[in-house]
Amino acid sequence: MFLRSKLITTGLDIGSSSVKAVRLAQNGGTPTLLGLAVAEIGDVTADSEEIREARRERTIEAIRRALEGAGARLKRAIPVTSAIGGPQVSIKHVAFPRMSANDLATSAQWEAKKHVPFDTTNAVLGCEVLERADKDPKEQMQVVLTAAEGVVVNDHIALLQESGVVPDIIDIAPIALMNEVDEEGLIDGRAIAVMEIGCSFAHFSVYTAESLFFARSIPMPSETDAPRDDSGPACDDAGDDEGIVEGGDFTSTRWFRTALREIRFSLTFYNNETGRRGIEHIYLAGGRALTPGIAEAFTEALGVETEVLNPLERIQASAVELGDLLEQGPRFALAMGLARRS
Repeated sequence: MFLRSKLITTGLDIGSSSVKAVRLAQNGGTPTLLGLAVAEIGDVTADSEEIREARRERTIEAIRRALEGAGARLKRAIPVTSAIGGPQVSIKHVAFPRMSANDLATSAQWEAKKHVPFDTTNAVLGCEVLERADKDPKEQMQVVLTAAEGVVVNDHIALLQESGVVPDIIDIAPIALMNEVDEEGLIDGRAIAVMEIGCSFAHFSVYTAESLFFARSIPMPSETDAPRDDSGPACDDAGDDEGIVEGGDFTSTRWFRTALREIRFSLTFYNNETGRRGIEHIYLAGGRALTPGIAEAFTEALGVETEVLNPLERIQASAVELGDLLEQGPRFALAMGLARRS
């Protein structure tokens, strides 16, 4: 990274229909927002080699536009923090005996074969200790074990390099999103959940007062029968065309029913695993969090207080005028969480 009087960090959220970029100045205290932008990729939905290549080119163009819009100079090598998610990424909570970091890295290779739902031969593995028993060496430590298929990581790196940027940190989307909530001070001893609902995936995570409880990426269905606003793509991250049926009722759409079902499943899983009763608060982010009335719909259906997470409303220092982008804040939650990594 470039070290001057300030440390500049750039978060890049590459979605299926748009790219979001956030640049922060990290001064050792409260970060200053230097710039942010969103660039649409466009509607490329057919599945063929030619179409996939066209989509890749559009994504590269969108990455460049988003970075330029956020104030980055593309003539220089820009280090970015980005994220991957989806079915080729696995996040598991695993208990290990107390051991050194080197021994943990070795043991993780074997444990991954037991817990990861795909071949780990060429996977990129990571592990982070959440709890360590310092007093009793017989006690176990809780570890978040992450795995990503090597081909996904390599393709992501190649995409960034072709866009003219330097892959600095590649995070796991649900964990990066949780980082934003933590940095905003919203984890206050309660058990909370965060769900970023995008076009193709929803990234979901649960955090307790002690640590990250679990996180996962959920494929989201398309709404091929939904009416479409010709001003945007068939599956727009902004959540204001696809999935809104006639009369404005989104609760019967497949994406909403899928999100609701997965949250209910996660609540049940949390209760069974912890013996506690329920998650106390849910934060929604992503393009579909902009759907009018969505927080109220989740609150009514789940009986859990739900609100839309807008990190731009909580930013304490900004070098740019947010203008209309302030209302688009939920779309930038993941990019903001990535930019906060230093």
